[in-house]
Amino acid sequence: MRLVATLLVTLLSMAAANSIWDGVYSKAQSSRGQKLYEAQCLRCHGEALLGGENSPPLVDKDFLEKWQGKSVGSLVELTRKTMPSDGPGKLTRRQCTDIIAYLLSSNGYPSGETELPSDPAVLDEILIQPKK
Repeated sequence: MRLVATLLVTLLSMAAANSIWDGVYSKAQSSRGQKLYEAQCLRCHGEALLGGENSPPLVDKDFLEKWQGKSVGSLVELTRKTMPSDGPGKLTRRQCTDIIAYLLSSNGYPSGETELPSDPAVLDEILIQPKK
Protein backbone atom coordinates (compact mmCIF):
# COMPACT_ATOMS: atom_id res chain seq x y z
CA MET A 1 0.00 0.00 0.00
CA ARG A 2 2.81 2.38 0.89
CA LEU A 3 4.51 1.66 -2.45
CA VAL A 4 1.30 2.49 -4.32
CA ALA A 5 0.94 5.77 -2.40
CA THR A 6 4.57 6.72 -3.12
CA LEU A 7 4.15 5.90 -6.79
CA LEU A 8 0.95 7.94 -6.97
CA VAL A 9 2.59 10.97 -5.34
CA THR A 10 5.55 10.70 -7.74
CA LEU A 11 3.33 10.42 -10.80
CA LEU A 12 1.14 13.32 -9.68
CA SER A 13 4.14 15.53 -9.03
CA MET A 14 5.61 14.64 -12.42
CA ALA A 15 2.30 15.35 -14.13
CA ALA A 16 2.38 18.81 -12.61
CA ALA A 17 6.06 19.32 -13.51
CA ASN A 18 6.11 19.32 -17.30
CA SER A 19 8.69 22.06 -17.49
CA ILE A 20 12.33 21.09 -17.31
CA TRP A 21 12.72 24.12 -15.03
CA ASP A 22 10.46 22.56 -12.36
CA GLY A 23 13.13 20.25 -10.92
CA VAL A 24 12.32 16.97 -12.65
CA TYR A 25 15.29 14.96 -11.26
CA SER A 26 16.90 14.61 -7.84
CA LYS A 27 20.47 15.35 -6.78
CA ALA A 28 20.94 11.70 -5.79
CA GLN A 29 19.84 10.60 -9.25
CA SER A 30 22.23 13.06 -10.88
CA SER A 31 25.08 11.67 -8.74
CA ARG A 32 24.27 8.13 -9.87
CA GLY A 33 24.14 9.39 -13.44
CA GLN A 34 27.53 11.06 -13.09
CA LYS A 35 29.10 7.77 -12.02
CA LEU A 36 27.50 6.00 -14.98
CA TYR A 37 28.60 8.79 -17.31
CA GLU A 38 32.18 8.49 -16.09
CA ALA A 39 32.12 4.71 -16.64
CA GLN A 40 30.24 4.61 -19.96
CA CYS A 41 30.35 8.00 -21.71
CA LEU A 42 33.40 9.99 -20.66
CA ARG A 43 35.84 8.32 -23.04
CA CYS A 44 33.91 9.71 -26.05
CA HIS A 45 32.10 12.80 -24.74
CA GLY A 46 34.90 13.99 -22.44
CA GLU A 47 35.21 14.98 -18.82
CA ALA A 48 33.60 18.36 -19.43
CA LEU A 49 30.87 16.83 -21.67
CA LEU A 50 32.15 18.90 -24.60
CA GLY A 51 32.25 16.01 -27.03
CA GLY A 52 35.09 14.73 -29.12
CA GLU A 53 36.11 14.02 -32.66
CA ASN A 54 33.04 11.84 -33.37
CA SER A 55 30.90 12.67 -30.32
CA PRO A 56 28.59 15.67 -29.92
CA PRO A 57 28.76 18.07 -26.97
CA LEU A 58 26.26 17.34 -24.22
CA VAL A 59 26.25 20.78 -22.61
CA ASP A 60 25.64 24.43 -23.26
CA LYS A 61 24.63 26.06 -26.55
CA ASP A 62 25.41 23.04 -28.74
CA PHE A 63 23.27 20.76 -26.60
CA LEU A 64 20.38 23.23 -26.51
CA GLU A 65 20.50 23.85 -30.27
CA LYS A 66 20.09 20.13 -30.91
CA TRP A 67 17.55 19.34 -28.18
CA GLN A 68 15.47 22.50 -27.67
CA GLY A 69 11.78 21.70 -28.00
CA LYS A 70 12.36 17.95 -27.94
CA SER A 71 11.34 15.73 -25.07
CA VAL A 72 13.50 14.28 -22.34
CA GLY A 73 11.95 10.96 -23.40
CA SER A 74 13.49 11.31 -26.87
CA LEU A 75 16.90 11.95 -25.31
CA VAL A 76 16.60 8.95 -22.99
CA GLU A 77 15.51 6.67 -25.83
CA LEU A 78 18.28 7.83 -28.17
CA THR A 79 20.79 7.20 -25.40
CA ARG A 80 19.30 3.79 -24.62
CA LYS A 81 19.29 2.62 -28.23
CA THR A 82 22.59 4.04 -29.48
CA MET A 83 24.94 4.34 -26.51
CA PRO A 84 27.56 3.52 -25.64
CA SER A 85 28.92 3.43 -29.16
CA ASP A 86 30.84 0.21 -28.50
CA GLY A 87 27.78 -1.58 -27.10
CA PRO A 88 24.50 0.10 -28.02
CA GLY A 89 21.55 -1.02 -25.95
CA LYS A 90 23.56 -2.44 -23.06
CA LEU A 91 22.37 0.25 -20.63
CA THR A 92 18.96 -0.11 -19.01
CA ARG A 93 16.30 2.56 -19.36
CA ARG A 94 16.84 3.36 -15.66
CA GLN A 95 20.60 3.82 -16.19
CA CYS A 96 19.97 6.05 -19.19
CA THR A 97 17.49 8.11 -17.19
CA ASP A 98 20.09 8.59 -14.46
CA ILE A 99 22.68 9.67 -17.04
CA ILE A 100 20.20 12.16 -18.49
CA ALA A 101 19.57 13.53 -14.98
CA TYR A 102 23.32 14.19 -14.82
CA LEU A 103 23.24 15.88 -18.24
CA LEU A 104 20.34 18.08 -17.12
CA SER A 105 22.29 19.04 -14.01
CA SER A 106 25.39 19.79 -16.10
CA ASN A 107 23.28 22.08 -18.29
CA GLY A 108 22.06 24.09 -15.32
CA TYR A 109 18.55 22.70 -15.04
CA PRO A 110 17.50 22.64 -11.38
CA SER A 111 17.07 19.49 -9.32
CA GLY A 112 13.94 18.75 -7.34
CA GLU A 113 12.65 16.36 -4.72
CA THR A 114 11.64 13.49 -7.01
CA GLU A 115 13.61 11.40 -9.44
CA LEU A 116 13.16 11.55 -13.16
CA PRO A 117 11.05 8.45 -13.81
CA SER A 118 11.98 5.88 -16.43
CA ASP A 119 8.42 5.78 -17.79
CA PRO A 120 8.61 6.88 -21.46
CA ALA A 121 5.11 8.40 -21.43
CA VAL A 122 6.02 10.71 -18.53
CA LEU A 123 9.41 11.59 -20.03
CA ASP A 124 7.78 12.49 -23.35
CA GLU A 125 5.79 15.21 -21.53
CA ILE A 126 8.93 17.02 -20.34
CA LEU A 127 10.34 19.36 -22.98
CA ILE A 128 13.88 20.67 -23.08
CA GLN A 129 13.64 24.44 -23.01
CA PRO A 130 16.02 27.40 -22.83
CA LYS A 131 15.97 29.80 -19.90
CA LYS A 132 12.92 32.01 -19.98
